[in-house]
Amino acid sequence: MNIVKPNRKEFTCTQTWKGSVNVVFPLLCPVKEADWIPGWEPNLVISSSGLMEKNCIFVELEGEEEAIWVVPTYEHNRYLDMYRILPGVSISQFSILLKEKGELTEANITYGHTSLGEQGDKVVDEFTEESFNAFMGHFETAINHYLLTGKMIEE
Repeated sequence: MNIVKPNRKEFTCTQTWKGSVNVVFPLLCPVKEADWIPGWEPNLVISSSGLMEKNCIFVELEGEEEAIWVVPTYEHNRYLDMYRILPGVSISQFSILLKEKGELTEANITYGHTSLGEQGDKVVDEFTEESFNAFMGHFETAINHYLLTGKMIEE
């Protein structure tokens, strides 16, 4: 048995999205995200409803590898927790907690990576607060653009 100390990084931010929780929450779905995130196109979604739900699984290409997403927690209009697995590389956790703020939504987002080996160590090393803030800034801009215009932001 090989037990090692985890190589892990996690960052959290709070964003304000320009729509109510009832409008925003359905957009946090692998199918619906294709409407507002440029370049997002999962190649497999396993879902009883056809949309995001508890125990939904979806797969995307990460370079030439497949990244597997698993959704163990899905609390409608409140919270979702997803794990992204790059076999032999890393496991990532992406959590979003929503709070109604009138016609706006406050989103508390946590994203972290845990290495599973040498390639994962590189993923964790490159995951800096600066890269997280840039990624989440793009996420916030894209969702707010869609909420205000009904169209995907142009890259």
